[in-house]
Amino acid sequence: MDGRDDIDRMLGEWSWSSYDLALRQMAVSKRITLLARRLERLATDTLAPLGLDPGEFEVLAILLRSGAAHELAPSALNRWLMISGGGLTKRLARLEERGLITRRLAPGDRRSLLVALTDTGRSLAETAVRAHSAATAELVDRVGPESREQLSGLLRDLLLSLDEEGAGAPAAAGAPAEVSG
Repeated sequence: MDGRDDIDRMLGEWSWSSYDLALRQMAVSKRITLLARRLERLATDTLAPLGLDPGEFEVLAILLRSGAAHELAPSALNRWLMISGGGLTKRLARLEERGLITRRLAPGDRRSLLVALTDTGRSLAETAVRAHSAATAELVDRVGPESREQLSGLLRDLLLSLDEEGAGAPAAAGAPAEVSG
């Protein structure tokens, strides 16, 4: 193995061109895109035996990590999911039909809802989080700990630069806290 991947070969194919292209930046973007696709496929393959798709898993995992009540307003969920309101409503309806979540009026504000894990939903969420974590670790651990930490830091820096422009991941009140690293 020569340490080159398909992206390196793509760069070589563009090397002849007179186009003013940001090839190194394109390579980073393409690698992130390919990795995201592999992670999505990994999630799908890992979660399917549990009867979940990645979107449903996201909802359950967010609720699981949201604190002891495992309960959030749909707006707090959506800050993490970044999908349309209609998309969230459909996702919640599927999970509620399966008995994995409940939706109820928020005390003190009868215009707002709270979404909570049921006992069944919590149990499935715990199983799914463990399975997803193990599968992800197996993939990411293919690089050593130092490389992994460096990669995490570089990706964090890029995402934080997007946050400054209002385009990154949420850091809003009511949204679950993230662990750095």
